[in-house]
Amino acid sequence: MTRYLLENQARWLQNEGLPPLKILASIDYSGAGGGTELANLAVNLAYNPTWYNWPLRAAVQAFTGIEPEPGKLGVVNDLQTNTARNLALSPNSIPRLRFVAGGSSYGGITKPFIAGTDDGVVPTHSACGATSAQGIDSCSGNLSLAGKVGNQNGPAGLFYNHYPVLMNEGVSHSGVLGSETGNISVPVVNNTTLNGLQVDFASRTYGKRPWWKLWGSKDQYIEVPGSDQTDMSALVYTTLNN
Repeated sequence: MTRYLLENQARWLQNEGLPPLKILASIDYSGAGGGTELANLAVNLAYNPTWYNWPLRAAVQAFTGIEPEPGKLGVVNDLQTNTARNLALSPNSIPRLRFVAGGSSYGGITKPFIAGTDDGVVPTHSACGATSAQGIDSCSGNLSLAGKVGNQNGPAGLFYNHYPVLMNEGVSHSGVLGSETGNISVPVVNNTTLNGLQVDFASRTYGKRPWWKLWGSKDQYIEVPGSDQTDMSALVYTTLNN
């Protein structure tokens, strides 16, 4: 829906004799622009209501809040991975700033049915803006959701003008826009200006040795210092509004 709006709003408003909106960027919190496997599952179950699918049905009901039936799916149809990835794909000049979660939702019941890492609703490949629906573990090939520096299963490519700015391994899907604290945010695309908007989250690099590793070099981590003291949306607002 956001892609469709950004692609067409100038033409719509000009047709009404109005100036187009001046949009610096779109801030996407756990955005499902690439869909979610839970929607695929919901549609499949709506047309295959067999009794032995009860674990799958429980996951879908946690996600949608409804019994999966053909006439009740609504926007879930558009959130199927292939469907979502084929809506309004024209290149757009407005940057999409992505803020990605990796925590648990619904007690973890949905996680087994989502490819790669996820926030309980949206897979990382979707939230990052990856060009492929293949399951991945991070928005970066050399940085984990927890901030550990090293080789990661990251995206092969990103949609045009999509920028994963922050990742947070601990925050849940709803917590990205909620009041969850205690979770460290990790900067990915940082210290840059996108369409006039300065993206400059504080960052620090530090070494940490796992409790079981008694010698040798420490693992390197990157974080936004103090990010665990506030919720993610407040951190984004405070930083980008300066």
